[in-house]
Amino acid sequence: MNTLHPMIEAILKRRSVRSYTSRPVERDVLDQILLAGINAPSAHDSRPWRVAAVTSHEGKQRLTSALASRFQQDMEAAGFSTEEVERRLSRSQGIFASAPVLVVLFARRSLPDNPLAKTKETEELLTAQSVALAAGQMLLAASHLGLAGCWFAAPLFCPDAVCAACGVDWAQWVPQCLLTIGYPAEQPKEKIPPLLEDSVVWV
Repeated sequence: MNTLHPMIEAILKRRSVRSYTSRPVERDVLDQILLAGINAPSAHDSRPWRVAAVTSHEGKQRLTSALASRFQQDMEAAGFSTEEVERRLSRSQGIFASAPVLVVLFARRSLPDNPLAKTKETEELLTAQSVALAAGQMLLAASHLGLAGCWFAAPLFCPDAVCAACGVDWAQWVPQCLLTIGYPAEQPKEKIPPLLEDSVVWV
């Protein structure tokens, strides 16, 4: 392969990081990350997202407590041992607590009318894909600006509690994912990038 373009190199260097320093994320840097996300492509150019940027100690505590409460209930209902519940809770809460910024992305509940779709399922999928693109661009922007982040699906398991913790109307918005963002406290391991021939079919 020819020499990679610098932008492609930057994309390939992105890694998921789960440990952060205590250094706050500067507001102008965070603004750039969020701006990158809300300029993502979206189905019908509908921009079906709402973003909660949680930076205060109180806000992070409220959100992580909501996530932990439901996570614990679900694990206990699934028959996890007390030790396993405590281990998983401690790990997830430690990751969320160490991140200077928690970003929750929500999808619009009211969907555009599509006469070609027999049910709402197609538009729900398009909306989720659109929000995922926004989240991906935020993670890439964070990496390019010298920060790091990680994607978590935790809000999917307690959407009403997450909306309440973020002050977002549950009747209008459904949380899709949570991103942790901060300056990395660990050097992520190098990984072997996938090969084109393993993933691409040329037609």
